[in-house]
Amino acid sequence: MKKILLILAIIPSIFLTSCGPGKPLTPEEQAVLDAKIKMYTEMFEQKSFALEANTVYSKKGRSFQVNSTTNFVKLDKGTGVLQLSFYNLVGWNGIGGITLEGNVKNYKVNKGDGTRMPSVSFDMNGPLGWATVRISINSSGFGRAVVDAGSSGGRITFSGPVSPLSQASIYQGHSL
Repeated sequence: MKKILLILAIIPSIFLTSCGPGKPLTPEEQAVLDAKIKMYTEMFEQKSFALEANTVYSKKGRSFQVNSTTNFVKLDKGTGVLQLSFYNLVGWNGIGGITLEGNVKNYKVNKGDGTRMPSVSFDMNGPLGWATVRISINSSGFGRAVVDAGSSGGRITFSGPVSPLSQASIYQGHSL
């Protein structure tokens, strides 16, 4: 009985010490992080980037591995594109899914600082209604775009690397 109580006392203390604050960054690590923050902030401010999704999550959190060439969130100046495509499916966009293209409004960049990476949010108006898009990114350039469909209450999350539009490897199908 004493052994069980001892184990039950030790386990929480291990978790508490391992979940504490991390060690501070070295000056070299901070310089690299600052350069990444600056690069992604500028990319978001130029409104020319793509999140190439390799995983898509449903509203209930179910994940699907997808082709990043045909599944993406793209922003090109004042126009946004949301494309979802699945292999072996017939879809409206000609490549097994749906492509929504629309005008971007309420574009906001949340600039990063010393330890926080930048993020962006915007509304997109298209032929099927509007959607709110929120994109966050981590220091390795991996992003997550949460898309909330306005009137239908639908939500989908795209997850994958974020890159400047000039370096993105995407194929856009026919828009609705």
